[in-house]
Amino acid sequence: MVRYSAIGAVGYVCGELLRMMVAHPETELVDLLDSYGVGQPVYEHFPHLKGFYDQKIKDLTEENVLAAAKASDVVFIQVPSGDVAKWAAIVLGEGKKIIDIGADIRFRHAPVWEKWYGAKHPNPELTENAVYCIPEVMREDAKGKRVIANPGCYPTASTLALYPMLKAGVVVENTIVIDAKSGFTGAGRRPTQNKLITEAENNFNAYALGGGHRHTPEIEQNIAYITGKDLHKPETWQFINFQPHLLPTVRGIEITAYATLNRDYTNDELFHLYEDFYKDEPFVKVTPASNPVQTKWTYGTNFCMMTPTYDARTKRLIVSSVIDNIGKGAAGQAIQNLNLISGLPETMGLLFPAMYP
Repeated sequence: MVRYSAIGAVGYVCGELLRMMVAHPETELVDLLDSYGVGQPVYEHFPHLKGFYDQKIKDLTEENVLAAAKASDVVFIQVPSGDVAKWAAIVLGEGKKIIDIGADIRFRHAPVWEKWYGAKHPNPELTENAVYCIPEVMREDAKGKRVIANPGCYPTASTLALYPMLKAGVVVENTIVIDAKSGFTGAGRRPTQNKLITEAENNFNAYALGGGHRHTPEIEQNIAYITGKDLHKPETWQFINFQPHLLPTVRGIEITAYATLNRDYTNDELFHLYEDFYKDEPFVKVTPASNPVQTKWTYGTNFCMMTPTYDARTKRLIVSSVIDNIGKGAAGQAIQNLNLISGLPETMGLLFPAMYP
């Protein structure tokens, strides 16, 4: 039995983590901690969990984190950027494992984080020693490790979409464009004007225009990893254009990845190539061009579904890839990583279909 605690209890990701963990036969919740909702039962923030969890949220203090770490095997962390190192040090000091759902330890080269997040990294050694893990790509690196950086949602959908072609070495460098769209849960739970229903409904917009989104270097780092470039030399990474948009939906991500290839394919060839490439991956499904994927097909799950196609006129790969941004894009993948580092089957607690329609 794996005992776990979660820091960042009232965030959407923790709510999804707890919902998914109901189906996991080998885990037990110890503590929930946050600086919000202290003393309240977690089901007051997630009413759908009433009857499943009765734990009260504890204040996010060093004393309480230490107690949670002592009683847990793994601690999930979801806190604002720059705050992970403090809590991670306490957990690791007790010899326990962490899965960080934020971005603080996603970059092997700390100066990349400093450049994109505009602050001095509080613990470069921690990020150097962490294992960033999309299990379908990096599982061998993560097995048995203590510090896991859970990937971002956009990078997960984008990396899995491009992985077969990058591995085959047929992508022309500096030609990748990723057009991405996410539901509003990707923007977090704290209220802002643009998340009011009167502002968001029947609306659609780009954000972080001009290449300023922080998931850009994460995707580039993944491309560097797959193609064998030095993860400590970001200047050698394959350049991409990444442009996110906000969909007027609660959940779901669709990314359309474009890349010039150095050889021709037919749609059927690509479909069979992708299907064969992912044939042993239980959480990746491939559909042909005649049946392009939809965000609802992965709603509430840890699945990624994709449709690879080829435009022979422009010699460009075009892949549509969908995930649930707080499922495979966060909580589901965190549970998959928990299974991986705990010696459990990766699918444990996660093999259930999407709600449909």
